[in-house]
This record gives sequence, structure tokens and C-alpha cells, in this order.
Amino acid sequence: MAFPAFLSELYETFRRKVGADKRPARVVPEPSWWHRSRAASRPKAVIEDTRFRRIDEKFDALSRAMDKRFDALNHEMGQRFDALGRMIDDRFATVDRQFAVRDAGSARLETKTAQIAEMDVRLERLETKTATEFRYLRWGLGTVIVLVLGLVTKVILDWLIR
Repeated sequence: MAFPAFLSELYETFRRKVGADKRPARVVPEPSWWHRSRAASRPKAVIEDTRFRRIDEKFDALSRAMDKRFDALNHEMGQRFDALGRMIDDRFATVDRQFAVRDAGSARLETKTAQIAEMDVRLERLETKTATEFRYLRWGLGTVIVLVLGLVTKVILDWLIR
């Protein structure tokens, strides 16, 4: 958009320059006999006024044509920017959906991790309980073995003594 602004500014500057040299349109009276020597310069002023008016008309036409083209260009660029905006919005929506899916997966993973942590705590309790029970069982088993050995020894001794 900088180039159209530059062209517009250049046009306005040139138009002011041309307009500054422009003399107001006026009716030139027929030169008298005394002014005939200077009459050659006066028609030149009328010609220059006409030339400047034609140039001004051409610049007006050019300005209107440029305005139409720039309006069409601004409109086309607006449509392209709108399409680009929609495309970017669609891509962001896709990325948002992907993140939502990943967030759901992360939530499930966190839930499973918490469940595993709970199972680890239960397993440690069970391990401690099993170790304690195994110790009791070992003591009990040791006691049973001692009693069985004692009983067997008594039976053997009773058999030998008889």
C-alpha cells in the first residue's frame, strides 16, 4: 500500500507545481497599435492556459483511472487477506483439536499413573504384611518342626527302650 500512496503524493505534488505556474483564464483584448510589438507574448499566455487546462484534465482522468485501479486492487487484496485469515483460522482450529486430543490422552495417562501409584502403595503394604505373616509362619513352622522332631524322638526313644 506504500506504492499507491507514493504515486498519489507524487501526483498531488506535480499538480500543485503545475497549478502554481497556471495563470487564471482571462479574455485577452485585441492589442492596440502601440502594443502590437508585445502582442506576440499575450497569445502565448492564452495557449499556455489552454495547455495547462488540458494537462489538468488529463491528470484528472488519470487520477480517476488510478483511483479505480487502486480501489480494485485494495478490494482484491482485501479478499486475499480475508481468505488468508480464514486459512490461518482453520489451521489454528486443527492444531487446537490436536492439542485437545493430546490433552485427553495426557489426562488418561495421568489417571493411569495415579492408579499405578496407588497399586504401588498397596503392593508395599501387602509386601510388608506378607513379610510379617511369613515371619509368623516361619516361627510357627519352626515350632511345628520342633514339636514333630520332639514327638518323633520320643517315639523312637520309646521304641528303643522297650
